[in-house]
Amino acid sequence: MDKTHVWFDMAGNFTIDQTGERTIHICGTRNEKNRFTVVLTCAADGTKFPPICIFKGKKLPHNERDLIPSGIIVWFQQNGWMDSNLMMDYVDYINESRTDSESKFPMIIVYDSFKEHLEESVKKKFHENGIDLAVIPGGLTSICQPLDVAINKPFKDNLHKEWHLWMANGDASETSASNL
Repeated sequence: MDKTHVWFDMAGNFTIDQTGERTIHICGTRNEKNRFTVVLTCAADGTKFPPICIFKGKKLPHNERDLIPSGIIVWFQQNGWMDSNLMMDYVDYINESRTDSESKFPMIIVYDSFKEHLEESVKKKFHENGIDLAVIPGGLTSICQPLDVAINKPFKDNLHKEWHLWMANGDASETSASNL
């Protein structure tokens, strides 16, 4: 399990234009500073769990619930990131995802040493649910964290590609405040 931040506006860090152009205009959504958190989980056999998107706020307005694509789980937190309360919800999510036959096998979660992961209440809940923990020491996640090494980068690369296609194709519509 690992979490990664995703920016609403994914404008790249390079442009392509005619040589000598002094100004190059790029499209943006005016959301350069807004982000949400995506929690990615995969099993040792390669099974990928549905992503959990954590948005800033308290809950999704009723009129927007139908907009969530199937296979995506949406949670809310005041700051838009994983905290100890959501870690407790995550344990429930993992248990609900396990089939009866899978629950007979030992389970271990590998994650980084983010402080919310290490709170006693969180560790206790994992333990009570028969899930062992392997905490990667600080500074080693880029080497030892399987999701950092093999999943997060391709995930973000694909998101960037889809964002750029969405912008280039003119699929972005404007809000009432004239923001994309």
